[in-house]
Amino acid sequence: MDILNNLKVDKVFYKDLFRLLEINTIKDKGTINAPFGCGIKAGLDTVLKISEEYGFKSVNLDNFIGYAEYKNSDSDEYVGVLGHIDVVPVGEGWDTDPFKPVIKDGKLYARGSVDDKGPLFAALYALKYLKDSNIKLSKNVRVIFGTNEESGTEDIDYYLKKEKPPTMCFTPDAYFPIVTSEKGILTFVVKSKILTNDEYKINYIKGGKKSNIVPDICEAVFSYKDRNFLSYFSDVNLREEYNIELIEKEDSLVVKAYGKSAHASTPEEGDNAGSKLLSYLNKVLSFKDTFTNFLRDFNKFIGRDYNGEKLGINYEDEESGKLTINLGIINSSDNEITMRFNVRYPVTIDHLKIINKVKDTLRESSLEFVMGNHNYPLHFPKDHNLIKSLKKAYEETFNKEAELLASGGGTYAKLMPNTVAFGPLNVEEEDLAHQKNEYIEVAKLEDCVRAYVRAIYELAK
Repeated sequence: MDILNNLKVDKVFYKDLFRLLEINTIKDKGTINAPFGCGIKAGLDTVLKISEEYGFKSVNLDNFIGYAEYKNSDSDEYVGVLGHIDVVPVGEGWDTDPFKPVIKDGKLYARGSVDDKGPLFAALYALKYLKDSNIKLSKNVRVIFGTNEESGTEDIDYYLKKEKPPTMCFTPDAYFPIVTSEKGILTFVVKSKILTNDEYKINYIKGGKKSNIVPDICEAVFSYKDRNFLSYFSDVNLREEYNIELIEKEDSLVVKAYGKSAHASTPEEGDNAGSKLLSYLNKVLSFKDTFTNFLRDFNKFIGRDYNGEKLGINYEDEESGKLTINLGIINSSDNEITMRFNVRYPVTIDHLKIINKVKDTLRESSLEFVMGNHNYPLHFPKDHNLIKSLKKAYEETFNKEAELLASGGGTYAKLMPNTVAFGPLNVEEEDLAHQKNEYIEVAKLEDCVRAYVRAIYELAK
């Protein structure tokens, strides 16, 4: 008998998913009882309440993370599904309210619809179906609700202090069929001292909110003593080429660059407004001082390429492809410019090789390197039991061979032992995670429920 024979994704699924999507779970100032902010706490409380309504035991680990458990044995071992309920900032330009989910033209629009509330809830509903259908499982199953995926690792760190890791687990936070390799991730900061001259002053430069998002807007504000300063920006064609807007005020000029947001794992799908603005300013400001020296060095050693060619770190391998680099945040304060970069590097490359090369390249420039965070790459062999189980689940659901993938995205699989990414999207599908008008197709979401029913069954039978 096909275990999916009685599966119907009904109104209950959407009603309960909407309860979760309606909560703003962007990280905020933490408190003793809400380490990642009140919104995330409310989201965790809600999804755990829904889990109890579905008949599962729910556990809240001090509002750092929680899980729903379906007990099938006396063992303390379990298989798991791990996703996250926190979301990235919404940005500007949405056609709908990002926290008022709506289904339109077969698409569910909301922040978190695809990353990652929608797919995670599909897994919870899949487990509900297995329980309600009395399909026999021999292993305990947990659906784990992370709360800090978009901005840190504290939730998983806390979980592993309190609980054993799963024996096998998947995270519905990347691509189908199965992501067996994830690139390593490292972040670093580049700083530069600037002292502007008597002709003008930089009030500020700012762009981007997170290093793992390609910034779509970046602006610099200059104050000046002489209106002749405006002549540097007179080339209309250059402004159009770089999509630059000039806003003149009484004694200041706002220079704003527009780009396109994307995830840092695929920066080539976006248009980085930060590096675009610095490239534009480098072309138009012809005088020499510490600020223009910074612009020259940035464009000489970093520039607008996405693979680190100018830095000398354009590595690639057969297993996972090319290195990518993203300028995610740029700010200025106290005569200093600070830029935060996010690098996704191939699984066979030593991260120290990258760090040392960047240091060597910038050594003779005005740019100072400061190391940030690092996550090692991930790779599972194709004959691992987890991979074989998910491969069977995928092929029985979609009636096609499961290709094994590599990804530049960083998922919980790097943090939680015995975990790989499984869904929700196909590589060729449009992915608006971290962007305005985020959506997931309703048909895709319901496919996820079916795939996750089979996946949980294969892991826990």
